[in-house]
This record gives sequence, C-alpha cells and structure tokens, in this order.
Amino acid sequence: MTAERSDAGTTRQRLMLEAMRLFADEGLNAVALRRVVQAAGAQNSSALHYHFGGRSGLVAGIVDLLSEWLEPRWLRRFDALDRRQRPSPYAVVEALYDPVLELYATDRFGPSAVRFLARLAWDLGHEGQQLSAALHSMPMQRAETLLQDAAVSTNREVLRLRLLMSMANVYHGLSDRSYLRRSPFGPLTLGEPREALRLRSHFYDYLVAGLQGVERPAIDEARHPE
Repeated sequence: MTAERSDAGTTRQRLMLEAMRLFADEGLNAVALRRVVQAAGAQNSSALHYHFGGRSGLVAGIVDLLSEWLEPRWLRRFDALDRRQRPSPYAVVEALYDPVLELYATDRFGPSAVRFLARLAWDLGHEGQQLSAALHSMPMQRAETLLQDAAVSTNREVLRLRLLMSMANVYHGLSDRSYLRRSPFGPLTLGEPREALRLRSHFYDYLVAGLQGVERPAIDEARHPE
C-alpha cells in the first residue's frame, strides 16, 4: 500500500475528502457537518471537532491538502521556465494551469477538488478569498513576472486583472465543463472525452489571447485608459 493510500485511510483524511466532495456539490455553507462525519464513516461523532475545530478549520485543512498536491507541481514547472530564455505566454499558461487540469483528472481528488476551489471565494467571502489568495500567491506571482518579461502588458495592474480573470475562467470552466454538451449551440464535439487534448489547446489559446489583450482604437483608449 502506498503512503498516499495509507494517509487517505485515516479519519482526518477521510473527513477532508468527503467534505470536499459534499462542499463541491452543494456549497461550503450548505452541508451540515454531521453529514460529513457520517459520509467519512467516523466512529466518533466528535471526530470532526477534534481534528479541525469546526467548519473554518475543515475548509482550511482541505485547502492545505490541495496545496500540498499542487505546489510542488507548480514549482517544478516554473523552475523549468526560469531556466529558459523568455518563455512564451503559452508556456506560462501551461505552467500555471496544467497542475489544475491534472488535479481534475486524479482519482483521489478529481473534479470535486476543482469545484471546491471554484466555490471557495464565492461561498465564504472574505475568509475564502484569503485562503484562495494564499494558495495561488506563488504561481500567480511567478506567472506575472514571466509575462512581464515577455512584454505582455506594460501596465502591471491590468496584467494582474487579466491573470485573475484567467484563473476564474479555468476553475469555473472546468467545473461547468458538461455545459459543452448542453450549450446554446447544441452539443459541442470538443466536450467529448476523446477531445480533451484539443479542448485544452483551444482553451489555452483563449487564455493567452485574453492575457495579451488587443489594441483599441484611440477613441476607446480615451474612454478606458490603462
């Protein structure tokens, strides 16, 4: 048995994984904590309070668990980009979001992890925003530095806004991926599982275009100065 599987069998791990699944499906404030205890098969009804203190501690524990999985993958990718001479914006997007796509595809965490993170800032307000900001601080700041070096935007505030919007697109886009099968245009071929690589490529093209922006006519620049 691997160390990961052994950890997943502990009461603390089971509580986090079952809570993540329930929170992802129903909302971080909508699930009674006793349901989490029941879903985790904990023998003691006070197990959740013992391990986490309450809902806030439980949510923070889930974020830490996902950070432990995501951070080394982000670090490897950004360290590799640092060794390259002026990586392309597309390569920066890959480094920033490939770990999230891989998280989505894991057996242990799967889509529930991404839906949980998509809900985090919205459901918990200030508290959730702080947790999300701490989780994404390192990769977002490293992406910003690389994109500035590539002269993607001369305005740091605009670049940061575009990065935040790209992050929202990734988390909510993955969470609502089934919408491609029920879109206003009817089912899209790109929504089929066999098209995953092509969907990733087109999605990243879209994100890169958003990060790079477009040059507006002079009249628009006067209305919307950078």
